[in-house]
Amino acid sequence: MTTVRTALRVSIVLAATVAASALVIPSSVTAAPIGRTTSTCSGSGLASHLVSDGDSWFAIARAARVGMRSLLEVNDASADDVLYSGDVVCLPVGATPSSSCSPSNSPTYTVESGDTWWEIATRAGVSMSRLLATNDASDERVIHPGNTVCLPPGSSLSSSNSSTSNSSASASASSVWTSGIEALPMRGPCWFSDDWGDPRGAGRRHEGTDLFAAPNSYVYAVVDGTLTRRSWDQPGRRSGNAWWLTAADGSGTYYFYAHLADFAPGLSVGSRVDAGEIIGFMGNTGNSASPHLHFEIHPNGGRGVNPYPVLRQSGGCKTGEQYRQPSGWVPD
Repeated sequence: MTTVRTALRVSIVLAATVAASALVIPSSVTAAPIGRTTSTCSGSGLASHLVSDGDSWFAIARAARVGMRSLLEVNDASADDVLYSGDVVCLPVGATPSSSCSPSNSPTYTVESGDTWWEIATRAGVSMSRLLATNDASDERVIHPGNTVCLPPGSSLSSSNSSTSNSSASASASSVWTSGIEALPMRGPCWFSDDWGDPRGAGRRHEGTDLFAAPNSYVYAVVDGTLTRRSWDQPGRRSGNAWWLTAADGSGTYYFYAHLADFAPGLSVGSRVDAGEIIGFMGNTGNSASPHLHFEIHPNGGRGVNPYPVLRQSGGCKTGEQYRQPSGWVPD
């Protein structure tokens, strides 16, 4: 068996050198799969692909809509490495995971513009942790319009009704959320416009307000609350360096800050901050054409509402003194 296996590997490697797309060897005539597991990929915020008979590096990359070089790099592999049925391959950030669901009769949902893991779970009536587990994913995995999401057995969600549901949720959030903000996300000089709903790539719409100022300008907490999530800049992540700030009033309302140059020293997920406290510095990370702060408001933890009226009502940010910090220091 060892001789047969070695001969098979040599022949496949030679073919891969020429075609860079070696077919998988059936598990019935190979050694056990490699040690990578789905949890290895999801623990790094990546989707995974379970190799089956007939798969190849090229076929997997094409199905996931990524370059083969990116696929090989994220797996620390080369085109000469042979795939075996049962192997787990990690998919690069931005890849389109397989649409197959397990069990095979599980319901599916086609992602639409503006969808998030949280929103899909809420509308399907399941917890986000259960939805993520069903898709062998983490909340760091980016989903794009057209992707297929597997729903837990017993749940359902209609794509045709999603736009109505989204509109209703947004309208409801707008009608009940009147708390405003206690501080502005930036101080002057800066400028912004009502760019809510402006078209973006891949059929997306802008779901926040962009504020422009000098690079590395201070970014402030708009309310008393807790930094509940942080995203680091990495290839394929639109937000770049980002914070999620959840209000301390128990409403579940959170504020999203994206494209930061860096985070304020001493802060981490779980840090309590005061309104007006510096939490980061405006930058150009992620999918950003120029230095700016992308700012979102999500009342009661739901879909975002247009921040522009709130920012205008709070005085804008063209002028104004910097906020005094908890230590008493006032930035220059």
